[in-house]
Amino acid sequence: MSDSSPLTKPLKHAEDLDLADKALAGEDEAVLKFQQDYQPMLERVLMSRGVDKSAAEDLVADIIAECFGAGKKGQTRPLLEKFGGRSSLSTWLIRITWNRWLDLKRRDKFRGELPTYSDDDERSGDRFDRVASGDVHEEEQILDSDLSDLMGRAIKSAFDSLAPDTLLMLKLSFLHGISQSVLAAMWRCDQTRVSRTLSSARQAIAAETMRFIQAEDPGLELEWEDFTRLCATGIEF
Repeated sequence: MSDSSPLTKPLKHAEDLDLADKALAGEDEAVLKFQQDYQPMLERVLMSRGVDKSAAEDLVADIIAECFGAGKKGQTRPLLEKFGGRSSLSTWLIRITWNRWLDLKRRDKFRGELPTYSDDDERSGDRFDRVASGDVHEEEQILDSDLSDLMGRAIKSAFDSLAPDTLLMLKLSFLHGISQSVLAAMWRCDQTRVSRTLSSARQAIAAETMRFIQAEDPGLELEWEDFTRLCATGIEF
């Protein structure tokens, strides 16, 4: 596990690193939060990519167990120890989950069609691991491109649905850091109205984004929380 001193923790993901540390230390509240925050989210991400519910649940259960050192072959080094905080915990777990899913897909595809080698009897391990997997990066890019395109169109639709003055207020507040008191003076209203408008705008963006995604892909089981987490994975749109 990475050094947990304040000097070495990446400030942006210090909270995620702290959760990982506490969960590994066996703190009940941290373990419960880790499972409740990430297990359902990872299952939904897999299902959104076409994995059936049962397979998604099984795969994510394995990954969550491995995070605490419980692998299929017994106790192993906890996977969560490898989290160093250089990305968000969501990003890190989603990448591990996608990579594991892609690996399983490739193994299923090529199982039984693998070449034999003269030294097979002398070498241990899975023969599949000796076959080049040059298509992995390409397949991941396809996944990212497909998902990011839908997410980008959805959020654009959400912002386009806002009234021009509401959109302007939102931009001034969140992009330019204009205080609500200044916004109230600009709109000649009280701060309560500004606060209510900004809050309603955020709710409208979430609702329209999810409406658009469901209309475009009814089989995609994605919630607003998942959408915001996926935005943090570094997928560009």
